[in-house]
Amino acid sequence: MTTILALDSATENCSVALEHKERIFIRQNADKQQHAACILQMLDEVLHEANCSMDEVEALVYGQGPGSFTGVRVAVSAAQGLALGQDLPLCGVSSLAALAHGALAKTPACDYAVAAIDARMGEVYLGLYVRAGAGVELLSPEVVLRPEDAVAQVQTMLEGKNFVTAGTGIKLLQAANLNCASASELFPQGTSILALGKIQLQQGKSCDAAQAQPVYIRNEVTWKKLEQQPKPI
Repeated sequence: MTTILALDSATENCSVALEHKERIFIRQNADKQQHAACILQMLDEVLHEANCSMDEVEALVYGQGPGSFTGVRVAVSAAQGLALGQDLPLCGVSSLAALAHGALAKTPACDYAVAAIDARMGEVYLGLYVRAGAGVELLSPEVVLRPEDAVAQVQTMLEGKNFVTAGTGIKLLQAANLNCASASELFPQGTSILALGKIQLQQGKSCDAAQAQPVYIRNEVTWKKLEQQPKPI
């Protein structure tokens, strides 16, 4: 495939990336309140810059989360609508994997990455990755944990190994006494979503629009905690 479109809005950074004729075209917007309004506008802009039409797009890749519940749904819904309209295959890419990929791309000498996104409610989404060719491989399932528990997992899994860090959750891990450098990448980038999506597509890991799903990791915890709050009298 030579023309692939990537959409991501799982975090504060909304991005669109298009690979067309061996060039990559990118648009980004860091205003999380505008993701739903700007993602299709940015899509139009990259298509125009690349002198490419949607009819030439061969596949779609979307950031599947975890991240903001609303933000994740924006990219998934946009990808589903476009895939249905153009009858295109699509695949989802983990926000944590994209963070790890971006951080490792900046540090060729390092093979391990800790990706963490602030999940609010005193927790972080955590993913531990190792470089795998042009992509990354997950070392253990992505989880949502309290920062101190996340630090314990990092120390156990990556003991004695050098690693890079990425994501808004790294500050919380540092505050919980993880001895590490500051995040080299704060948000998933469309270029990483695109690169990892290409690998999945080459491996035949695609789905149709009806099967595209967001990944929240904590899709029920929020409601459980709300149910535990005192009821108004």
